[in-house]
Amino acid sequence: MVRVKDENFNAKRLKEARLTRGLTISELAMEIDVSRQAISQFELGESVPKQETIMNIINTLNFPKSFFFKEYNEQFVGNTFFRANATATKKNKERQYTKTLLAGYIYDYLSEYVELPKLNLPDVSEFNGDWSDEEIEDLALRLREFWEIGNKPISNVVHLFEKNGIMIFSVDTDSLKVDAFAQHRKGKPFIFLGNDKDSSFRRQFDAAHELGHILMHKTVDNQEVLSKSEFKRMEEQANKFASAFLLPSEAFIKTVTSDSLLHFIELKKYWYVSMAAMIYRSYDIGLIDESRYTSLQKQISMKKMRKKEPLDDVFPVQHPVVLNKSIHMLLENNVKNELEIIQEIGVPQDQIEMLCHLEQGTLNLSEAEPELNLFEK
Repeated sequence: MVRVKDENFNAKRLKEARLTRGLTISELAMEIDVSRQAISQFELGESVPKQETIMNIINTLNFPKSFFFKEYNEQFVGNTFFRANATATKKNKERQYTKTLLAGYIYDYLSEYVELPKLNLPDVSEFNGDWSDEEIEDLALRLREFWEIGNKPISNVVHLFEKNGIMIFSVDTDSLKVDAFAQHRKGKPFIFLGNDKDSSFRRQFDAAHELGHILMHKTVDNQEVLSKSEFKRMEEQANKFASAFLLPSEAFIKTVTSDSLLHFIELKKYWYVSMAAMIYRSYDIGLIDESRYTSLQKQISMKKMRKKEPLDDVFPVQHPVVLNKSIHMLLENNVKNELEIIQEIGVPQDQIEMLCHLEQGTLNLSEAEPELNLFEK
């Protein structure tokens, strides 16, 4: 095992690990019994923690020691689009953002051993970037044509995206206020879907919404500087794209033969989209008027279907498989063992298993392997 000297402790990695665990500088300082100023100096690179302090940091944050001694490489991460951003706290968004950095380390590592699907998205440069409703409808249809899926329902958006080179990660968002988020990266978009939501229909829409951001909002460098109206418009555009992509108007209209709540429940089985999304789509394209739309909304509230709709607990939630299979391939072909994967990526076992949607314990050290300290350098 390669050993490195303590003076190579990477200050930026400490901040990443701390934020991943949701700790403030003060909270970490209290946990390892040093001053707040000391932690701040460690993260700024103004001083290097002693060996004893490093071990306390490692044990508290539960990160492999190798993580803190790896070279820091810029990941070319663009804007992060947070779904439900308006109510998510800065602390929670920071915590989710650091998980995207861990996802980048995992992706870079697996790319060295596995040929991952190549990105396959249409060129949208001819659009002027204003994204009128008509342009969004056109974009959704163009993507369906590009992927040769016609007007058919999409039963598994997650697998469709993975097949076309969009990296999908599972993430525990630890908050009801963050459903999903996406990033523009150099040559590869990442989408993160929350494990905290247990509706396959909601996950379908979340994924499509994030793809809308990826296709339409590449030029947005930092959504934090947008005004409330600008942010709202951008979210509306992503919602419009998701609706148009999942429910192509021409085919959808033919299936809406009634405007009853029961009918929309039945249509979930065909379109794999939530009642709420289908009802709004029906209103948006003129199948139902405002009065009927309002009536259906009242019925949904009265029947307490706002958070959980009928059939939500019947259809299994779609999970990403590409990264999961990549890890298993390395293990099953004896390319790497569990310890090597954790140490060489430098990311904690629980985070690798979460982001790659591996069963908990997949990277437990097998009985055949010698017992080594995961926290060694």
